[in-house]
Amino acid sequence: MKKLLLISLIFFGCSSKDKKWKDLIINDSLEGWHIFQDDGTKKGWRVQDNILIFDALSSLESGGKDASLLSDKMYSSFEIIFDWKIEKGGNSGFMWGVREDSAYKFPYQTGQEIQIIDIAAYDVPEEILGGEIEFNNILIDLVARKHYLGAVYDLYSPTITNPPNPAGKWNTYHIRIDQKNNKGFVKLNDSLINEFELRGEQWDLLYKESKFSKSDDYPYLGDKRWYDFGKFSEGHICFQDHPGKSYFRNIKIRELE
Repeated sequence: MKKLLLISLIFFGCSSKDKKWKDLIINDSLEGWHIFQDDGTKKGWRVQDNILIFDALSSLESGGKDASLLSDKMYSSFEIIFDWKIEKGGNSGFMWGVREDSAYKFPYQTGQEIQIIDIAAYDVPEEILGGEIEFNNILIDLVARKHYLGAVYDLYSPTITNPPNPAGKWNTYHIRIDQKNNKGFVKLNDSLINEFELRGEQWDLLYKESKFSKSDDYPYLGDKRWYDFGKFSEGHICFQDHPGKSYFRNIKIRELE
């Protein structure tokens, strides 16, 4: 009887925990999502066969306003798992801690980003999409690799021992953001590739070395510049509007206590 009770507790305990995972693609639609500061003119995102797709000319290429996709809900501590793929030379990103305010022109003024990029461009930078800006982003990063796949952009470099599937093929990210314990990680196809702090001495040091501390050099960002970058422990999650088609599926999130 005790053995049966123990098995039941394990089973129901695991089932209860599993139920905390929530799908973020609902009814094969964009329900639960919206475009950053959408004024009714921004486009580029759709859902087809439960796959979230960005297939427009990015704001970086068009010179238009940012059209990154934000969750309606705000999150603090969470785990998220999703499959992604991008086209050759493309890149995208996943952000957290994003605040949507008219003072900010871009989600990355507040949110930190886990980079998604075709790493083949690090061997042939000329193949990266997005023109001179993205080309230079790779050239200045060939050694440090703080813009590489799985990086916390311009802050924490990843360590990738098992190469990802190439552009056009599916890969999987498992990302954990734990505000209570000041820890985050990124797994690529079940392999841990990055661990990082969300604040503290190490973060402050890397921040000072990053472009985010050089706000005076970026007047196009407006008065807020990057002064609020990484400051919010709660915010929207975000998929980035960036050069190249990008695809996301099986997006599931679990909030941490």
